[in-house]
Amino acid sequence: MNTAIYAPAMAWCEINSSALRSNYREIKKLAIKQLEPRRGREVDILSVVKADAYGHGMLTAVSLIMKEGGKFFAVSNLEEGITLRSSGFKGRIILFETTLLEQAPALIKYDLTPSISTMDLARALDRLARKANKVIPVHIKIDTGMGRLGVWHKELVDFVVTLQKLRHITIEGLFTHFPVADTDPSFTDQQIDHLAEAVFALIKKEVPFRYIHAASSMGLLGYKNHFLNIARPGVMLYGLYPGSSLRKKIMLRPVMSVKARVLLTKTIHKGRGVSYGHTVRMMKDTPIAVLGIGYSDGYSRAFSNKAKVLINGRFCPVLGRVTMDQIIVDITRAGKVKLGDEAVILGRQGKNSITADDLALWANTINYEIVCNFGNRLPRRIITKG
Repeated sequence: MNTAIYAPAMAWCEINSSALRSNYREIKKLAIKQLEPRRGREVDILSVVKADAYGHGMLTAVSLIMKEGGKFFAVSNLEEGITLRSSGFKGRIILFETTLLEQAPALIKYDLTPSISTMDLARALDRLARKANKVIPVHIKIDTGMGRLGVWHKELVDFVVTLQKLRHITIEGLFTHFPVADTDPSFTDQQIDHLAEAVFALIKKEVPFRYIHAASSMGLLGYKNHFLNIARPGVMLYGLYPGSSLRKKIMLRPVMSVKARVLLTKTIHKGRGVSYGHTVRMMKDTPIAVLGIGYSDGYSRAFSNKAKVLINGRFCPVLGRVTMDQIIVDITRAGKVKLGDEAVILGRQGKNSITADDLALWANTINYEIVCNFGNRLPRRIITKG
């Protein structure tokens, strides 16, 4: 008889299902207010669950959002779309990333809605759909200034005129993306104007389509526009703000916490170095704890000598360089610390907390990257808190 060996994780993520559902409800209220008051509850939410739901677990996130009535989901690429469809999800799955031509058959097989930026992909899909006796809905990506994927907005009408000749393709939606919504409102307003001009030019030509979307998390919070009819929240779903100035507009709850176990405690005596390179030396005898988390778990080397953790509700500075599997922290102010104690890397402990924004500041990056790095490398545990 085989006996399974269970070894508890030394570091892990906790995903608060109640917080995610609460965030979705708050976003729905805001979308109704921001996008189109006249449409009321007809405003839809396109929930962005790419990058494994920003590290929070795509299948878990979709299941929770569906319980709140969500039915539209956006992923980045074909692999994510297939994973979601293979889980049994029957609703609409939209791919943001333009697919390679050789991947076109899978779009049809798994009933995925592609974003179109090139006529080559559109023609390939049309040929395959004709053979399958289907009509494929697509969303056209419009480049209004991102400079990445998409059809340049001034070339959209000609692109669509050509696309309409393909009888097995139908335009379901039009969308764009805001690259500087958090730093350059005037440029973003200009993008909105470009999108509006492109959309109304198609309306004049009586081109049918159902959805217009550009309201990402920052776009939804920071900009009011009345011709969009579907909101596209990403990072907000997971309790993160795309800009600190927006905290007054919506109350979000962080969904992810990260914790690690204390592996060892000891005293590093005055004059001794700590960790690789001895980038820090003790100015006095210092009690330390070794925690079971490192850069292989998504805890960046950029946190070296900068970040803090919480033990017994007290802030404990990271000492020396972050290593592959462990970090060393100063527990001078933490009181009694013992083997196996729980340290909070991201989240709340007692009256204090460490946010994804704190970690992003210490690492000189953005909160998106923080949660993606943790969630895509650490085991996740689903918890429910009110």
